[in-house]
Amino acid sequence: MYPGEQLISLSPPLNSSQRCVFCQNHDIAHQRNGQDLTPEELGEWYIKLQDVGGVHNINLITPEHVVPQVVLSILHARELGLEVPIIYNTSAFDSLESVQLLDGLIDIYLPDFKVWNDSTSKRLLKTDHYAEAAMESIKAMHTQVGDLCFTPDGIAKKGLLVRHLVMPEHESEGEEIMKWMAKNISTDVFVNIMEQYHPDAHVGKPKIPRRSPVAPADPKVRANDDPEPVSELRYGEINRHVSKDEISTVRKAAEQAGLWRFCDPPKHDGFAL
Repeated sequence: MYPGEQLISLSPPLNSSQRCVFCQNHDIAHQRNGQDLTPEELGEWYIKLQDVGGVHNINLITPEHVVPQVVLSILHARELGLEVPIIYNTSAFDSLESVQLLDGLIDIYLPDFKVWNDSTSKRLLKTDHYAEAAMESIKAMHTQVGDLCFTPDGIAKKGLLVRHLVMPEHESEGEEIMKWMAKNISTDVFVNIMEQYHPDAHVGKPKIPRRSPVAPADPKVRANDDPEPVSELRYGEINRHVSKDEISTVRKAAEQAGLWRFCDPPKHDGFAL
């Protein structure tokens, strides 16, 4: 979480807990690659990354469904001398109980707040009650670590940073998310309004062809006289890049709500979150 230098991401589960139809990392998010590690072995990897790799933090990506193991790994690593910050990089679809288990162990929470409407979460995330869970967990995260703060040389050391990926036709949900954060979290919360959405994964792929309804089979009609299959593209409403106007709408809503700490798009290589 700093310009340049090194950032190592370590993802215990290696397969996402959600099934976002637009997943920007779909080639790895839903596959069972990697290797199994015990909590103790994982903690020892943290130490290797710190002592040999020279990393500035340990970035745990989407570990929502292995929180007890993550807790044990951090406790073990601290016994071995872990000093670098731990980043909890999450979809925010966490249970309150899981976040409470992490109290005192996580230095930086990095949640996404993806969508606002339950109908959208059902359609695009394949998840019920996403926003409700995200609001509860993000509140708990902020209570634990507060607003994001940095070392004198600009490296994030503790706090909360909330990300929101602006998607086509859904800028109104981004507006609601920004207003909610300003009112319920803090106007000093650090926000990353992400602009890089592009159609990926299942978006824009042809649906399985289906035939239009026809009258009962007539033996006089040849097979090749059947109506042509009807083909549509999946999730057509988000089958394009996000526009500058949509991004601007969310940014303006954030500013009008009183938010002011934004993670601007990188102007050089090496800037990582």
